[in-house]
Amino acid sequence: MNLVGTFVQFATAPVRAGLAVADLGLNIATGSLKVVRRSLDDPGAVGNATSFAAMLGIDDAVDRANRLARLMDDDAPLGRALAPEGPLNQLLRPGGLVDQLTAPGGLLDRLNAENGPVARALAKDGLIDQVTAEGGLVDRLTADGGVVTRVIAPGGLADRLLAEDGVVDRALREDGVADQLLAENGPVGRALSRGGLVDQVTAEGGLIDRLTTDSGALSRVIAPGGLADQLLADDGLIERILREDGVVDTLLAEGGLLDTLTDPDGPLLKLADVA
Repeated sequence: MNLVGTFVQFATAPVRAGLAVADLGLNIATGSLKVVRRSLDDPGAVGNATSFAAMLGIDDAVDRANRLARLMDDDAPLGRALAPEGPLNQLLRPGGLVDQLTAPGGLLDRLNAENGPVARALAKDGLIDQVTAEGGLVDRLTADGGVVTRVIAPGGLADRLLAEDGVVDRALREDGVADQLLAENGPVGRALSRGGLVDQVTAEGGLIDRLTTDSGALSRVIAPGGLADQLLADDGLIERILREDGVVDTLLAEGGLLDTLTDPDGPLLKLADVA
């Protein structure tokens, strides 16, 4: 009797069982990937593999992958934005907007300087402290019944904007507003082209330079006693806008201006149709 062989087989049985399970797992994963690939290459294939995808619990994942793939088609707005010569490529190209913003001495350097706008905003009792203080702007916006709560409530502004055939849906459809903005010679392309609006705004001595200098508009806005202080003061403009029965309440009230604008027969949807 081969006791050594029997002992080896007994000792290695758990390992062999583990390898068998791992092999089965790999086969299932391979099958799942094939289903996803077929669904991306041929949307009609999803229906043929429904039972298999459902058995693996990936039918929702396949559906989401299909939707994502359609968004990134060459003729879809997102696909055009990601194209080799699309807006994203223009933003990230050498010497493009991102390079200009992050270059030594560029906008980010000036904003983050020791006495720059960001440092002043983050200083004790500065703009950020005022906005995030207890009872401050963020508290009022996110309180129960506040602006944010009402906007994201079921049936609220966000639901109406994102509804099927709503403003966002119409803006993103083929030949909609997004298509026109991202077209080859559309506003976004012209703004991002060399020498275009973005170049002019971010150039040395341009608008952003002038806004962020020590005596520029942004510095004056966040200086002590400046516009930001006045807006955030007790009984200041923001306080009056956000208080009960203020401007925001009027806008978000049932039958108010936003209800009128986002109504299925309202001006926003008509404008999206015209565009």
